[in-house]
Amino acid sequence: MSASINDIELLAQLKTGSLEAFQYFYGAYRQWLYITAVSILKNEAEAQELVQDLFIDFWEKDLSSRIDLSSTNSLKNFLFVSIRNRCLNKIAKDATRSKRFKNILLPETYTYPQTRLENNELKEQLENAISQLPERQSIAFRLAYQEHKTRKEIAAFMDTSEETVKKQVANALKTLRESLKKILF
Repeated sequence: MSASINDIELLAQLKTGSLEAFQYFYGAYRQWLYITAVSILKNEAEAQELVQDLFIDFWEKDLSSRIDLSSTNSLKNFLFVSIRNRCLNKIAKDATRSKRFKNILLPETYTYPQTRLENNELKEQLENAISQLPERQSIAFRLAYQEHKTRKEIAAFMDTSEETVKKQVANALKTLRESLKKILF
């Protein structure tokens, strides 16, 4: 096929179903369409797939018969609009699919019933272990780990020094680790 064929001649030959014209058409526009699709999608594999689908549709669905060069100005314009629309449709479809997928996922805060039961058991065991601590250690531990108070706030509340609070919390942690280790292992 002549390298100097224009869009009107090419389109006329494509409308007759010429395989040679289609091969020329494919060779002339494939790379350009691929680059255009990659620039929109930012994904080479998806771009290649859309370009292939466009050429398949062009051949199988005889898209050449739908092209009116008087309104599109050129075959290249028609192809650009076609690949751009396919890319935008792909992006929209992927966004919709992602949104639907997120809607069926369980929230991060969801705990499975078995996990909830295990957590409740652990909470009970921890509460039991904390209640067996000496009173001052229990108070210091609860304020530090359950109410997230600073040593300074705990010391003021308990009317003691920060160093004493530090020792009481450390002793409480040591005792709780030993108690829970016996229960859990």
